[in-house]
Amino acid sequence: MTVHVFSGPTVPAARVREILPDAVTHPPVRHGDLMRLGAGWGDTVLIIDGLWHQSAPVRHKEILALLAEGVTMVGAASMGALRAAELAPYGMVGVGRIFADFRSGALDADDEVAVLHTEDGRPLSEALVNLRAALTRAAADGELDDTETDRLADLARSLPYTSRSWTALGRLAAGQGLGPAFSRADSWRRTHPCDAKREDAEQALALVAAGLPPAPGAGAWAGEPWQTSFVRYWQAACLPGAVACGQPVSFLALLHHQQLYDPGFPDRWRARVLAALAHEACDGVCRPVRSAAVERSALRRAAAAGVEVAGMSGDQLAHWLTEEEMSELAPGEALVRVIVRSARLDGAWTVWPAAVAEAGDLLGSVPVAAEAVAAAFALNAEIEAADPHHTTAHLSASPLISSRGGGSPRTAVGPCLMRRPGTGRSGISPVPSRWPGSSTSPPVPWPRPRRRSWPVWGRGRAPGPERWPAAQRRRP
Repeated sequence: MTVHVFSGPTVPAARVREILPDAVTHPPVRHGDLMRLGAGWGDTVLIIDGLWHQSAPVRHKEILALLAEGVTMVGAASMGALRAAELAPYGMVGVGRIFADFRSGALDADDEVAVLHTEDGRPLSEALVNLRAALTRAAADGELDDTETDRLADLARSLPYTSRSWTALGRLAAGQGLGPAFSRADSWRRTHPCDAKREDAEQALALVAAGLPPAPGAGAWAGEPWQTSFVRYWQAACLPGAVACGQPVSFLALLHHQQLYDPGFPDRWRARVLAALAHEACDGVCRPVRSAAVERSALRRAAAAGVEVAGMSGDQLAHWLTEEEMSELAPGEALVRVIVRSARLDGAWTVWPAAVAEAGDLLGSVPVAAEAVAAAFALNAEIEAADPHHTTAHLSASPLISSRGGGSPRTAVGPCLMRRPGTGRSGISPVPSRWPGSSTSPPVPWPRPRRRSWPVWGRGRAPGPERWPAAQRRRP
């Protein structure tokens, strides 16, 4: 059993290890971190601190995903208290007064626990819960009356979380005629240190060290269809799909590489989509073989759903077909291509796999792809280390289109185009619009193709689920 602890400004890693010597310590949790842990049944994850302003925060369903795998999830003090209060009905364990106040509704704002801090975790502002706790305890010792306590707490709350401090509160109080009251409170707290967040954090650490009371478990919801396309995308982007050169390579990076560089991918993707539509799967893993019978079955199901080329507008067809295809293809083949190219990412339909085990034969040679992706990441890192301005985040589509037209994808574009999924930095391939060999439009429900702007993945944005790669297309 492994215990993982995410902490930072509330309690440093050194203190965590004093209480939990065997804990694996991590900086404040952010989106994607939990899925990269590889935690499983019997492990414990304690969330204390988490990022949310400059980084996407840990998502609720990331926590649910671990709960569903039998991981004990504990939260306290800061981000952990917030998520535990929100997910207590689903099996997350909350510890401490701050958690209890969020759960009861006594606290209802995220900024109650927010602080500004340095990259190494040194706090630069004071949490509102700490200011309020000190004022309340000073009042209990007779230093403030109830009116003064409430007014000083309201002033503290009016400050932006990045600027909250005793000094800033003192200046504000002086301008509101509360200078004497603040002085008494400030003198009291200097001799009575008060850190409500740290108290709760250390209480949670002590409980984990002693062996928590049995967690309630995931509950009946884990057997229901709770996963969405977002969860599947996060799993694909964060969980390792292979290991190459000693480094884990995400499944999503493998998928993107094969979409761009494997000439056999389009045919395998076509067979997979049509087999899924025709319900031709084996043991839950799609290993389709392209056949006329499967295509006819898929077309019959589409016709039964009222989907046909004759019912689509010119704009809808132009979104998925080239002018040449629109004028030359038979209606059946045109409909097949629209269906294959528009198959969307859906939490209930695993046509877009989220792991190597789900992919079947779609990826082709995984070891070869993993080595190519690892080499691309290494080259990215080397180039960016030499000059931070030379990064895949600054790539645009225009030079890629011209280079694609002047040679093969592998020689003209090269491995340095791979950007890491989910990071916004070195990782996923930027795809120019309307390459002859690929479809760059985002997946949409195939019964209602519609025009959207072409995404360019090389502008520093991590691809969201709505831009998960669409099927490649190649002219026959």
